[in-house]
Amino acid sequence: MSNILEQIDKAIGAHGAWKVKLKQNIDGTLTLIPAEVSVDNRCEFGKWLYSLTGAQTSDPHYKEVLALHKAFHNAAGDVVMKVMKGDKAGAEASIGLNGAYASASSKLTAKMMEWKRASAKAA
Repeated sequence: MSNILEQIDKAIGAHGAWKVKLKQNIDGTLTLIPAEVSVDNRCEFGKWLYSLTGAQTSDPHYKEVLALHKAFHNAAGDVVMKVMKGDKAGAEASIGLNGAYASASSKLTAKMMEWKRASAKAA
């Protein structure tokens, strides 16, 4: 169980850093590629999620986090795509309060925290 707790803690921090990267992309100080950002199995947390097997993958938290993680990366990829198309205002709106990226990030973080609490109780 401690592996789950550690991975979730790392993931919350790493995914929180994505907003900074997206802001840098919008500002033109960091170049991101939508097709790479959209993939949910290249970040460390995604690699870990997809490496789980058996009973771990039948946990409802796992299934929900997996889906929300995919949605998070899709939303981040959409922000980068907007920047590439010159829609910086749309990209900023997506990462802003009530934006699509902000919503996906918030939902993912909340579900990861829920999974962490449930895993800690089960340990």
